[in-house]
Amino acid sequence: MKITYIEQPCKTLLHKINKINLPFSWGLNPYRGCLHSCTYCYARYTHSYLDLNTTKDFDTKIFVKTNAAKILKKEFSNPKWHKELVNLGSVCDPYQPAERKYEITREVLKVFQRFKNPITIATKSDLILRDIDILKEISNVTFIDILFSISSINKDAQRELEPRAPSTQRRLAAIKQLHNAGLRVGVLAMPIVPFINDTPEEIDALYKAIKSAQADFVIPGVLYIQGPTKVRFFEYIENQHPKLLVQYKEFFKSRSPPKYYKDKMQTLFRQLIKKYQLNNYQKYQEDSEPKQVSLENYIKK
Repeated sequence: MKITYIEQPCKTLLHKINKINLPFSWGLNPYRGCLHSCTYCYARYTHSYLDLNTTKDFDTKIFVKTNAAKILKKEFSNPKWHKELVNLGSVCDPYQPAERKYEITREVLKVFQRFKNPITIATKSDLILRDIDILKEISNVTFIDILFSISSINKDAQRELEPRAPSTQRRLAAIKQLHNAGLRVGVLAMPIVPFINDTPEEIDALYKAIKSAQADFVIPGVLYIQGPTKVRFFEYIENQHPKLLVQYKEFFKSRSPPKYYKDKMQTLFRQLIKKYQLNNYQKYQEDSEPKQVSLENYIKK
């Protein structure tokens, strides 16, 4: 498969996120597109803005925002900016393979440290370990938390769902190293995919492994698909699990599974969070110390 990197300067970098159930209201992406090629990726729609194929081009044509750090300095210098919490990696992984060469995320982090701006980072990659020095510097001057996305402890399921992402074991090892460096790390234990990685035994094993890695908290979620993502995911089911196709068409008449299924999984999530004490979530509060809050608001209903 041919991968094309397109170097393209950006005019703006920060973008507003209007999601009332999220702890942040701003996002930032050093890249457009993502090489990890996750079957369930909700961000595929972004390539449609460039008149590109959301199924084939999103993970083969990666746009590199070459001037990202320069633009962020300009945006953080604006008197109207009030050091709001920013999510790094809202529609791409900031530590996807391109970052090894371009180091744009690393330069962006330096801007966060310089301006003492709070940040939350979402990734699937242990490449983040390269930047422990800067992450620690940020933690000395402002709020930072790091979120690893982990969908399954089962190697076969993980490789199917996230074919070019680092393994779950590499992510768990990275969590432990970040914890040992004094950084707060949580896990987005999602998506839990019906009939693929959703047995109570497998999810329990995942939470146990997350606890052993010394993560602070877990935010769980079930599969949610719509638009181009639904097309891509149904292609995966048809190719890898054809016997489930009819069941999936029934299960996903809308963008999420039936309510009875979601209710059942949310009950399990709450039980496991309590069992493994993975509830040390701290919400950023402007002009105050981070406040520990309940995870209930982040378990989708």
